[in-house]
Amino acid sequence: MAQPAYRVFLSHSSKDKDFVKELYRRLTRDGVSCFFDIESIGWGENWVKALERALDECEFVVFVLSPDFCNSQWVEVERTSSIADDPAGLKRKVRPLMLRPCRDLPTFPRFLRQVQAIDVSDGSFETNYPRICRELGGTPGADTVPTDRTKLPPVSPLPQRYRMPYGSLGDKFIGRVDSFWELHDSLFRDSTTILSGEVVVVGTGGLGKTQLAIEYAYRFGPVYTGGVYWVDADQGLSTLISQVGEAAGIEVDKKAAEARQVDQIWHGLNRLPGPSLLILDNFPENEPLQPYLPVGGRVHTLVTTRRQDLGYSSVRLNILSIDEGIRLLNSGARKFSADAATLVERLGGLPLALELAKGYLNYRQSLTISALLQEMSAAGEIELLREFASQYRDHLPTRHQTDVAQTFQLSWNAAPELGKSMLRSMAELAPVPVPRFLLRSVLNLPADSGVHDELARALDELSRLSLVELDTSGNPVAHRLILAFGRHRNVADSASPFNQCLAAIQEQMDRASLEPDAVTIRDLNPLVPHAESLLAGSLIRAEDFSRLASRLGTHYQALGRYSDARRALTEALASSEKTFAPGHPAIAVGQSNLALVLKDVGQLGEARDLLRKALASNEQTFEAGHPAIAARQSNLALVLTDLGQLEEACDLLRKALASDEKTFEPGHPSIARSQSNLALLLQDLGQLEEARDLLRKALASDEKTFAPGHPSIARDQSNLGSVLKNLGELKEACDLLRKALASNEKTFEPGHPFIAVSQSNLATVLQDLGQLEEARDLLQKALASAEKTFEPGHSSIARRQSNLATVLRDLG
Repeated sequence: MAQPAYRVFLSHSSKDKDFVKELYRRLTRDGVSCFFDIESIGWGENWVKALERALDECEFVVFVLSPDFCNSQWVEVERTSSIADDPAGLKRKVRPLMLRPCRDLPTFPRFLRQVQAIDVSDGSFETNYPRICRELGGTPGADTVPTDRTKLPPVSPLPQRYRMPYGSLGDKFIGRVDSFWELHDSLFRDSTTILSGEVVVVGTGGLGKTQLAIEYAYRFGPVYTGGVYWVDADQGLSTLISQVGEAAGIEVDKKAAEARQVDQIWHGLNRLPGPSLLILDNFPENEPLQPYLPVGGRVHTLVTTRRQDLGYSSVRLNILSIDEGIRLLNSGARKFSADAATLVERLGGLPLALELAKGYLNYRQSLTISALLQEMSAAGEIELLREFASQYRDHLPTRHQTDVAQTFQLSWNAAPELGKSMLRSMAELAPVPVPRFLLRSVLNLPADSGVHDELARALDELSRLSLVELDTSGNPVAHRLILAFGRHRNVADSASPFNQCLAAIQEQMDRASLEPDAVTIRDLNPLVPHAESLLAGSLIRAEDFSRLASRLGTHYQALGRYSDARRALTEALASSEKTFAPGHPAIAVGQSNLALVLKDVGQLGEARDLLRKALASNEQTFEAGHPAIAARQSNLALVLTDLGQLEEACDLLRKALASDEKTFEPGHPSIARSQSNLALLLQDLGQLEEARDLLRKALASDEKTFAPGHPSIARDQSNLGSVLKNLGELKEACDLLRKALASNEKTFEPGHPFIAVSQSNLATVLQDLGQLEEARDLLQKALASAEKTFEPGHSSIARRQSNLATVLRDLG
């Protein structure tokens, strides 16, 4: 390709380069071919020869005058060469611009003293720019760099040279405003002009990486006067050479080595009259990027890929919000109401899937979103989306990878075998982060072995392929449609790891208890959504359902999530009643567990009835004194205590304690729990000394069994503190209650019922000690927690209201 002639040579001091960058940007935008050293000297070119050639070719020499210009030795070379070569000014015309006053300086060029300069200082540049542009042969235009970042720039015509196989969506391009400007800022790092630069748009298939690149090209196309060149990068370097070379009119020696041909492409782009935009769409998963990138010059390179390991400035696309997704669905002929939000959520906010759904709904005008969702439930997301793609491929915006399954298959094929196994496992779970320890259990992998850990390596590869993201804890999460694809592969390949996932989660959830330590809570909390997902599916067997739902309900109860606990335990009991014969021990366990939650929420009559059934069933099944009978006796006694039936409750608790003492070794946690329960009842009966002695034994046992701060220890401390208060031993009571509160605050989330109980108990002691302000503050917190946890009228709320009123009265 013949090298273009320059119309204008911009001579300036390097200290004035920011102004000259803006001048160059505007002149090239408005059709004036300018030589500007940092933009016009190609990669590897000889600077001196490039300057001499440009001075020979140019019609105008524009001197940007300032004190720095006058004192610059390099500028002295430029202007001396220019004048010496054309002393009469016949070959080129001198056009000085006064950026800052400098005529009075002794170094001001003598040959310019008689030449009129145009003022471009401060606001004068905006006033005088149209005249400057016209006299240099251009046509002044409106500035195409928008300043309103709350919306996208308007679509503009592409430059004279371009390769762009796709059209803009115009106003139908929804969302991505922040991503669009992040992309712009990554390329325009110095905000005024175009130097070589790269940005990588990263995200999984279907998120709209390609469409974002298309919209950027159409909305900033006029800035790239050298051209916009779309390259199908997944087809290799040879495709880049042919597609760019043909569109830009660059002659390439096709007999030369491929690397040499690429160099010729870069050299040709840098010789064009203005900057260029190179778009490398769908860059391959396992190719090095460096050979595809221009070195130096004035080419912006925009890369779209699933990969995250390329090491360049990146823009990561996320799913669309509900509002953005609804706007996308409504950008077609049909308009949908609020039920569109359900479809957006079902498709995970994935732009490609929503485009497919929109096309399908607009084709089948009578189909409602509700009916579509029913079809999706029957057919499965992936199968239905394939149907969308096959029927409406030509109606989709970019006609580019519209088949969701095919889009994901590309990355699936590139994933390592262990990575595929992870995706298969994640596909059977919830679309939330999956703990690494759970994946190790499902896949039977060894513990983390440091730098050689195979799980970590496989996750890194999946992350690089954008099949998963890693949360702040390093746990993987995948888009729900990637998970749907994984389930599709599981069925197609007869390779579902559902049973392994269930076994691994069940093993962990069996750790659930009503008094868990902080480690157990930490480990089980991230498993909750996965347990819920397994229970909501159709693959789990009834007996497995009962077991998992029961443990999940217990964990919810320990967290103070009583509504969730009641739901899970009700489902567990219903499943057991369908699975087992009446009187089966599993049914009794379900009745007892549900009853304890009902007790917590104040439904004492129903709780009592369930526990009487459970106790009667166990008494028919087991020998007298069996631990199961003791557990039912103890639980029933707790409910009867709340109902005021203290004598029967006391008899049951003494029987339960006696059974536990026969069954277990001294100091066993079951004995300590029975001692603590009986002690609280004895306190209500006024038998304080026996209550105190039982609680000291329970506390001593639990301190030997559990680590400091365990909830069982905190329970004993709190109960003993309450008894000591009634005995008038306020100092020890206060110390114990402070320890219990501190332990519970470390174990549970703020507002947990255990914390509220500790706050309330401590407040009553502080009231007796005359520390009324602290007592008031604690009771206010405890009351607020109770009001959030329980329904209005619950006894816990009433009790704390009464205690707070007493303290406020004492405060006057």
